[in-house]
Amino acid sequence: MRRLISLTVLAIALAVPAVSYAVEGGSSDDGTLSVKAGVGRVYLNITGTVVGRLGEGYIRVTDLNPNDGQSFQLSGCELTIEKAASTTSVCHNTDGVARFKAIGSKYVITIFKASGIFLSAVGHGYTTLNGAGEDPSIPGTFDGTFSINDGPYKSLPDDPHAFPLAAPAGG
Repeated sequence: MRRLISLTVLAIALAVPAVSYAVEGGSSDDGTLSVKAGVGRVYLNITGTVVGRLGEGYIRVTDLNPNDGQSFQLSGCELTIEKAASTTSVCHNTDGVARFKAIGSKYVITIFKASGIFLSAVGHGYTTLNGAGEDPSIPGTFDGTFSINDGPYKSLPDDPHAFPLAAPAGG
């Protein structure tokens, strides 16, 4: 009987933070971004969560609220440079896979001179996408696809284009 009571108390203790996050943190105005096999540049100014990887290039992450207890992580980098009292890090990768995650805070993330970009983001803010361009007459110039706010996947824009991260209309 004591074991059942202990397990019940533990279950309630673990459920309270999850419910609190769902009520306060999981906002109905959150948008989404997904990038698959991207080549070029991705800029995100977001309050939310971003996870992803890239095959080659640079990732710069700035935590705009470093005192909130959340943080970002970079792994698989050949070179990592920390700036501004550890609120900004730059990862450079030329061989292999670099991974990144920035969870539950306000971040500015720039991925540039990059290929093999795969990322998922949920939150609110905006993104600027700039694919490397495609030339149908040259094999291998595909610059990847993206989906914004649960929309259909499209080719990355050939010139910089900004998109808001917001819930789709009607839902």
